[in-house]
Amino acid sequence: MTRIFLETLTRRYRAYVDTYRGADGVLPKMLQLKLDHTLHVVEDARRIMSGEGWPEDLRVVGEACALLHDAGRYSQLHEFGTFQDSKSIDHAARGVEVIKKEHWLDELPSEEREAVLTAVAVHNKRDVPVSLPHVTADWAHLVRDADKLDIFRVLEEAITDGSLEENPEIAWGLQVKGAPSPNVVEAIRNGCSVSYTWIKTLSDFVLIQVGWLNGGFHYRTALQVARARGVLEFRETYMKTLSDDSGVDLCCEAARAYMSQRLGEANG
Repeated sequence: MTRIFLETLTRRYRAYVDTYRGADGVLPKMLQLKLDHTLHVVEDARRIMSGEGWPEDLRVVGEACALLHDAGRYSQLHEFGTFQDSKSIDHAARGVEVIKKEHWLDELPSEEREAVLTAVAVHNKRDVPVSLPHVTADWAHLVRDADKLDIFRVLEEAITDGSLEENPEIAWGLQVKGAPSPNVVEAIRNGCSVSYTWIKTLSDFVLIQVGWLNGGFHYRTALQVARARGVLEFRETYMKTLSDDSGVDLCCEAARAYMSQRLGEANG
């Protein structure tokens, strides 16, 4: 893939998004949020690849994976009125369908095309399949890390500007006040993945993001970016307005210890 092709791909993607604009040319608010998110994910993917010292040929494909990772979100919201996969469709699988239907990658060699489609398909799964070819797994991890970095931003802005109250869909419409679920606390403390069936309150939702800081990032550069942005401190402070449950402190302490250890090794 060349950078010229990436520019063409970006134009195709933007033209597709434009089909969801109203007669006034404006995207529905939640779709605009997703478009903004996608562009930020591309930027964070660039930061990660730069920090990890990737060569240009890998970076171009990495940007393409980041650009297309949420291609399924537009039709998902349009058809089902929600971004919750559990109440609609697997948005990653829908993204693969959209990419194929729109023929965005048809000119690419089959190996690159399948790698991008795979990265999109697995970006929202609990784990990256161990059977993936090494370079495909690298791109998949890149998208997942960059996606998480910008999900931090989306939640922080939604809390700060009040849009979370206006659009509770951002946080799945969960119960705002209330203690986190014991299963969630235990998993986060131990650096384990969380089953979305356990998520009942906004505290649970935010703790998922704390859990990303306790072993959820593949690339050290991504974790460094997260620490520099103060994402743990923001969530620690915010969750204390939702619940005084001691599990919040336990999870934040575990995340802080993990970051200190891993980034200490990276800097040492």
